[in-house]
Amino acid sequence: MKALALKEVCKASLRYAESLSQTHLGVRIPKSTLHYWEARHGDVVREVLKVLLRLLSTIDYDYPLIDSTKFTDWLKGLHEYSSMLG
Repeated sequence: MKALALKEVCKASLRYAESLSQTHLGVRIPKSTLHYWEARHGDVVREVLKVLLRLLSTIDYDYPLIDSTKFTDWLKGLHEYSSMLG
């Protein structure tokens, strides 16, 4: 379920979803298996994503983007600049 939801959220191909599963879930799921699961359980994944999107849409975001930049000065001191864009 997680692998198929990840594929749909990222709008990835089966080939790319195979590498996403390795990177984000820690296990390589072959694209043939993903295709089989998608054909068998695609409707369940769509329903789960609809519910998740409905839940996420209720969250009030004050700041949609937070930018943080770190840079050094001539004396090799580290400075951080943060801003909230909204």
